[in-house]
Amino acid sequence: MNLHMPLVSVVLPTYNRSGFYLERAIQSVINQSYVNWELVIIDNNSSDETIKSISSFDDKRIKVLTINNNGNIALSRNLGIDNAAGDYIAFLDSDDYWENDKLYECLNQLKKNDFDAICHGEFWNYKDKNIKKVYGPAYNFTVDRLLSRGNCISLSAIVIKKEKIINVGCFSAEEDIITAEDYDLWIKLSKAKLKLQFTKKILGTYQLHNNSESSNIIRNTYAAIKVIENHTKDKIRLNRAISNCWKIAGKLYYKDGSNKNAFKSFIKSLGFNLCDYQLYLYIVLSMIPINLYKRF
Repeated sequence: MNLHMPLVSVVLPTYNRSGFYLERAIQSVINQSYVNWELVIIDNNSSDETIKSISSFDDKRIKVLTINNNGNIALSRNLGIDNAAGDYIAFLDSDDYWENDKLYECLNQLKKNDFDAICHGEFWNYKDKNIKKVYGPAYNFTVDRLLSRGNCISLSAIVIKKEKIINVGCFSAEEDIITAEDYDLWIKLSKAKLKLQFTKKILGTYQLHNNSESSNIIRNTYAAIKVIENHTKDKIRLNRAISNCWKIAGKLYYKDGSNKNAFKSFIKSLGFNLCDYQLYLYIVLSMIPINLYKRF
């Protein structure tokens, strides 16, 4: 291994993602100016032409693993980590993609500043439009902030020393936290005093989809709450964190035009934190038939 260019293992789980999104993600890795990488793709027994999409790339740095994870993506990511040869891990979801200098910029910063991991800024893309720049809370990577503000760190924006992930047990495969396993990992790493650097450079794009169905919002909310309950028994901290989860759910419902569900979520949030005066405004707004989301 080149001591000046450590190997980076890119872990990319996928399921029935053949075609444009997956191929764009893979191409963004191949396009990296930093060349000492391997791409570990973990296919969850896809029934479409996912393998055909992967096979269209002739690059010896790409290896493919197969798993049946029964809907638990943590198992796929852990398999990728177990089979990673690199000293560093970079995660990439199969619908996200990176800028060409992502790995170079991240490894250069990590080497220069002696950090364990780095988080960079991203564009949020919806229907082929970059609608928002997102930077995450990594400038204040503490358990308190993660509990009080929720999960604001994108997995595809992280490059981290492999040993740091292994030391905290990798991703939890607990079924009650499916969809929030990355949130759980950040809290475990924060407790382990991970030295996380943050850069505002936009080095990737997070692909948004229309996942605002009520069942998804409820599932994600309860998964996040379970993570919080696993990590704190302090009643005040717990209540504030749960309140924030329902507050986020309410905002998502309100954005989607589901004022009734937004109202219910804000009421639940208020039940855990009567001192959050912003919630009183949100409750009133959710009772008005005109949606004022842009002012939220």
